[in-house]
Amino acid sequence: MRSVMIAPLAALIFLVLLMPGVMPVAGVDSAWSALEPISEIRVLGNVTVNHKEVSLVEICDPETIPSEWKSIMGGLNIGDAPPAGLEKFIDPGQLRTYLVRLLDSYRINSSEVKFDIPDRIVVKRESTQITQETIEEIFKKFVFESSPWKREDINVQRVRFSGIPLIPTGKMTYEVTASSAKERFIGNVTVTVDFYVNEEKVRTLGVVGKVEVFGDVYLASRPLKQNEMISEADLEVHKMNLTDAADRFATRLDQVENRRVLRNLGVHQPLELKDLDRPLVLKRGDPVRIVWEEPGLSVTAKGQANADGGVGDILAITNVESKKTIHCRVVDAQTVRATR
Repeated sequence: MRSVMIAPLAALIFLVLLMPGVMPVAGVDSAWSALEPISEIRVLGNVTVNHKEVSLVEICDPETIPSEWKSIMGGLNIGDAPPAGLEKFIDPGQLRTYLVRLLDSYRINSSEVKFDIPDRIVVKRESTQITQETIEEIFKKFVFESSPWKREDINVQRVRFSGIPLIPTGKMTYEVTASSAKERFIGNVTVTVDFYVNEEKVRTLGVVGKVEVFGDVYLASRPLKQNEMISEADLEVHKMNLTDAADRFATRLDQVENRRVLRNLGVHQPLELKDLDRPLVLKRGDPVRIVWEEPGLSVTAKGQANADGGVGDILAITNVESKKTIHCRVVDAQTVRATR
């Protein structure tokens, strides 16, 4: 248990005595005469609190304090409670001096009051430890809700964090943020969890977890030779672990359709994007027919390609008559369709 010394108690409490509305105004005898007599103040050696500030009444044995004095002492803040997992010490000498001043301010003869003050006064904050299971659930929930992957394709493992996550006891809430706005939620994922107790932030925890992602990958259903065009009949789909190769394999049909292979591929071999190429059907300067289509309307014009391209590519095409350049998707070696 780590510990810290409480701030100079006498000075802090003395300021409280001067605050208007806390202590009775001098000269108003009725305010003092109405109080119950107090014969003993017994201070506890070990005190545990469950809120941010420590009041005088919390460090005293309630059996020795009359009800009216409990109300008075409950309104006197003697300092902040320690953080969760830490402790503070109150100086017994300073506390005795303060209690004497307190009684004197109410015209109570302090010499007639028994002070039972231990040599060691320790104040602790009631705390709750957040379990490993809770942090794992927080991490998983954030990944499931924030990642672009399907929940059934995600496997989270090895969730780690540093330190013992102790927080003060109370109503806990939390906020989670990714370490980067560009987080892809695959591989090692780092997030920050801010914990709040009673709407006050009390702890920030860095959490790291391994996120595995599984997805459908296109494989060759038969041996493919270099420069051979791929048809849908040449393909089969299998689920694979993409964690370390999210951008390596073909996972969509448009990535393999109308492509040629750049090297020989064996049967059941995954198709890597680097091994696929879209064959060129247009070269820069080739004449094309521009098609513009809307519901109930189809217009054609002569055009000229401004770059090389394959089927499905979007190229800049110049309208030969108007000399305007528009973007079109390549349909075949003679036709392009204007994009909106």
